[in-house]
Amino acid sequence: MEDGVEGAGTLEFRARPCAGEPVCPWRRDADLTAYTDEDRQRLIEASRGDTRGGAYTLAEAEQIAGGRRMACHLDQLDTAHPLRLCAGWLAVIGPHHFRTRLSVLIGQLPVEAIRPTTTAWPPLVEDLDELLERRTALELNPAVRSGPDAEAAGDMADRPAGSRA
Repeated sequence: MEDGVEGAGTLEFRARPCAGEPVCPWRRDADLTAYTDEDRQRLIEASRGDTRGGAYTLAEAEQIAGGRRMACHLDQLDTAHPLRLCAGWLAVIGPHHFRTRLSVLIGQLPVEAIRPTTTAWPPLVEDLDELLERRTALELNPAVRSGPDAEAAGDMADRPAGSRA
């Protein structure tokens, strides 16, 4: 599959987390200080609010179904592939995101978009909380930006290496 472009009626998505500059924020090797507070707020808005599980009222379900999703940070409007869904966001948040799960159920996204079957991906954070914790740690320790030392700076040594590595 070429970057998740399947055909009419489907959603376009990146096939793997970006290695561009800056790298996908969901990657553990990302320099999260390269992203603005506005970027962080977008991540929170697209990732929170519907991961609690359990039953929803009709009003809650309608609000969640219209919830935001995260496009790739490298995609731009008015280009050949405007605003494809972010592969990292889909893999980390997608399985818990109501609207995204619904898109899988109705055939707009293949299940592999939210449950990658490849082992060739870079290690990803486990969830939004880890991503935000890592950004805070990097802001407090500007000498460490990315790579293996960034994980240590974020005091993530006791976390698992990631199931998507």
